Amino acid sequence: MKRRVMAVLLVVIICLAGCSSGNSSSGKSTSGNAASGDTASKETAAKDDGGSSSTGGGTKINIWLAGSGEAEFDAAFREVFDKFAAENDVTYELTFIPWGDYFTKLNTGLIGGAGPDIFMLGYGQMGSVLDLGYVQNLDEYIPKDWDGLTDIAQNVLDAGKKDGSIYGLFQPSTRVWMYRKDIAQQQGVTEDELTIKTPDDFYNLVKKLTVKDDNGNVVTYGLELDQDGEQFFYSLASMYQSDRVFLWNSDLTAAFNTEAAVQSIDKMKELIDEGYVTLLAPGNATNGVQSGVAAMTLAAETSYATANSAFPDQIGFVNSEMNTLLIGNYIVLNSESANKDIAAKMLIDLFSKESCSILAEKASLYSGRKSLDEEFLALNPEFGNVLAAYNYSEPFANTLNPKFTELISDFRLGLEQAYAQDDTPGQLKMMEETWNAKLKE
Repeated sequence: MKRRVMAVLLVVIICLAGCSSGNSSSGKSTSGNAASGDTASKETAAKDDGGSSSTGGGTKINIWLAGSGEAEFDAAFREVFDKFAAENDVTYELTFIPWGDYFTKLNTGLIGGAGPDIFMLGYGQMGSVLDLGYVQNLDEYIPKDWDGLTDIAQNVLDAGKKDGSIYGLFQPSTRVWMYRKDIAQQQGVTEDELTIKTPDDFYNLVKKLTVKDDNGNVVTYGLELDQDGEQFFYSLASMYQSDRVFLWNSDLTAAFNTEAAVQSIDKMKELIDEGYVTLLAPGNATNGVQSGVAAMTLAAETSYATANSAFPDQIGFVNSEMNTLLIGNYIVLNSESANKDIAAKMLIDLFSKESCSILAEKASLYSGRKSLDEEFLALNPEFGNVLAAYNYSEPFANTLNPKFTELISDFRLGLEQAYAQDDTPGQLKMMEETWNAKLKE
């Protein structure tokens, strides 16, 4: 037990150092919703809002979700949980905790045996908390005839598996190229040019979206790049591969040192030097499209609302037929819950077709349920290319990584250096060696 406590305390320290999560793996504000922390991020939320809901007696289920608990998310989740509570004679307490405090509180609760029955984990933390034994295998609780096993897209369902067993149900988010439609029109970009099938298609679009004044000075960059962001790295490098892309192998060793990675980084450096691409400022809370600095950036679909509020009816998503990143958050069952049976039933109900429909309608959360795609699209016609992107989306690897947060911290520093110097192959080799050495610590 002492060894397990020390291991969990290490996770707390690691998370405080590098994984207090906002809305994206790259650490910048790319989604802005309470349920899209995704993974190790450098942003913190600003609100801790919790409370209990539902009437009746019976078992009380504690649920912790990471995020700020904005009104639309709070209302959506409570509507789902209220319905379940009323039908099953249970009560519940739903607590939203800002990502900056989340893992400190979660690990304190888990260590002390006072953790929630159901809780959220970002992509980057799933492996470590599962490895410590606090995440329950859901195979025995999910009915064999549960419609989610066939209705939820396979890449989304597989994201929550380890060794073929489901440990977490995944609330997915893909990464898409969000752009300004008004700038595209101004620059004479055609519909064909907004469909990208090759890296060159993408680079040509970046160039064409760049706005310059009569003196040749850049007014709006064609693309904003997060130079130390693993999400950008993965999505750009994966453009060069038709098969599955991995950041690490099944044994957790580095898999990112590829010719595709070299090509993508060197091409971005070329476009930066030519004045088509700008770098995301450290600590910037908004992406370049939202701020007006750039005409295009890599973003979560949930960034749409914020960007659209800045530029009403002028935000679109590029139709890409190339690989991109699937990321998101897990909802899991505490393996030490005293109420496993009913809590598991409540968790699975959260991913029922009815519940997913409510979460989509009230909070624009995509579920991965194929039968709800048309309903999701009806909420916003701009999401057509987002739905298409899910068909090309995969997580960083097919193995959950218990050392993700430690490894990705060094990876980000190395990636920043790769953009700051000429020897891209040499830098990626050093990053690979650092990654593999840390695995042995």
